[in-house]
Amino acid sequence: MIINPKEKIDEILHSDASNYLETSERLALKNILEKDTISELDSDNLDKIFQKYKKFIKN
Repeated sequence: MIINPKEKIDEILHSDASNYLETSERLALKNILEKDTISELDSDNLDKIFQKYKKFIKN
């Protein structure tokens, strides 16, 4: 299932993961939200953050 990047960010920010995000991860998420289109690097960073905190995200 492909999830929209903004939906992924919402899942992260509305879960317990938001309590554990590092400053650089918060900035990366903020930058992605502010862009109309995201780069491949941003997409890769989002995937890494999502994988790191997926245990905090409720299904």
